[in-house]
Amino acid sequence: MASSRPQRLRVGVIGLGRLWEARHKPAFQRLSDRFRVVSVYDQVYRRAELEAESIGATASESLSQLVERHDVDVVSILTPQWFGLQAIEIACRAGKPIYCALPLAAEPEHLERLDHLFRSNGVAFMPELARRHYPATVRLKTLLSTCLGPARLILGHTRLFAFDRYSQPGPTTQLAPAPLLIDPGSNLVDWCRFLFEDEPISVQASGTTVLAESNTGHDFEEITAVFSQGRMAQVSVANYHSKIWGDATRFLPRPGFQIFAERGSAWLEMPDKIHWTDSSGTYEQQLPMEPSLGENLNLDLLRMVREEESAGPTWNDAWRVARLVGDLKLSESEGRTVLNTVDL
Repeated sequence: MASSRPQRLRVGVIGLGRLWEARHKPAFQRLSDRFRVVSVYDQVYRRAELEAESIGATASESLSQLVERHDVDVVSILTPQWFGLQAIEIACRAGKPIYCALPLAAEPEHLERLDHLFRSNGVAFMPELARRHYPATVRLKTLLSTCLGPARLILGHTRLFAFDRYSQPGPTTQLAPAPLLIDPGSNLVDWCRFLFEDEPISVQASGTTVLAESNTGHDFEEITAVFSQGRMAQVSVANYHSKIWGDATRFLPRPGFQIFAERGSAWLEMPDKIHWTDSSGTYEQQLPMEPSLGENLNLDLLRMVREEESAGPTWNDAWRVARLVGDLKLSESEGRTVLNTVDL
């Protein structure tokens, strides 16, 4: 008997913006044999109307209207808007799988309520956490499992320019920049967990505001995480004020990440360059960006929804990272170290 499951996964998109335009819209178009966007919602309804018309979808007037549509199989939340994390709760209560590009920035009580909701309802949830899917990361994971051996130390720095997270990870939206600890801090903490395949024993953060007139909080953050067996990660992120500092970026060291492993080391320039050295010599690769990042992310979502083997992160990863980063925000103001108290 033929399956009643639709051939294509029908998607409802919440939040339009540059992440939609640059990453997910092109991916859905290339994967049109497996995905169909049936409805879009945005806090500016006219924007949703115009986008829906251009892609052959329907504009929804509210979050509930989109989530409760019978032809929406999965909800894709791409841009933070006035409703914060409310869309996640609505979709979870409706039993709809969720793809979420937003860091889970919320008070501890709210996170615990969400965690209880997801564990009770068993809804599939895939956070974006895009650094896991960068070609350089994928290649590094292969090298760590073969010639380089397990990672022991991660050192690195990334640099942001203004509020554009859509070419490089950075503040959450072009309209309402998030603290660096939230974005890309959440992604960096998860990336270290992903490489070590472990939870940190302790995490500490320190930051500073370089420009007194900055209205986004710290514009430099350093995060240090200690893992079992003496392993450690020390990563930093800085917001570069190009309007004030001008061409000085040309004289700054290249951003990147060093990974020291048991049998060699690697240097990554995100998203697609990797150099590594082991006992046999020194190598470098610039990796192809095809399939695109958006395609890889959405294909993992498809596998997760259809309960096939998926390499994508889950609700548990998003929740753990949110707990850790939430504690970092508190500890930074108090000058203390955060012990990892997330239950295993």
